[in-house]
Amino acid sequence: MRLLLALVLVLALAACGSDSENTADPAPETVTVTQTETVEAEEPAEPEPGCAATELHRVLPEEDLPQPVADVRQRVFDAALACDYEALEQIALEQGEGFTFSYGAGPDDSAAAYWRELEESGAEQPLRVLATILTLPHTRNESGSYAWPNAYSESPTDEAWQALVDAGLYTQEELEPMKAGGMYLGYRTAITAAGDWQFFVAGD
Repeated sequence: MRLLLALVLVLALAACGSDSENTADPAPETVTVTQTETVEAEEPAEPEPGCAATELHRVLPEEDLPQPVADVRQRVFDAALACDYEALEQIALEQGEGFTFSYGAGPDDSAAAYWRELEESGAEQPLRVLATILTLPHTRNESGSYAWPNAYSESPTDEAWQALVDAGLYTQEELEPMKAGGMYLGYRTAITAAGDWQFFVAGD
């Protein structure tokens, strides 16, 4: 009887072990969850209207000038290259009784607004011209002021005319009417010996 009970117990234990092995938890699986994010590309900002002077790579050559003239010339040149219309207008109005930037402008018109409109409309590139003519040799105008370019004189030399072409301001064909008239009527500028920036204007 005891032998029979022992045999039953052994069989029962074996059955339990088999069930335990069959019902063991499956090995854990590694699951990778990927989150997809939708990112909308930002629209590129519209470029601000620029001016052609920023594309210039010019250095202002030294000239034999009174210090007040040299200082104002440098400041105007730097502001023109930076397309800083307000700084140019400030320099223009620092001294004297006014500043000529257009023969059709009224006393309350703004030089800064005038130049900005020309640049942004693409009609002209006054700041590029301003920076460029200041790199050319100077002359003295009828009032004794220091003026640029040196073609702005009573009898421009062939070298003075050619300097305008070499600087990329005009072609020979564009200069012919002015040369025939014996007078340069393009953009010119002048600074008094005391450092008063008097005008930057074209035409007659």
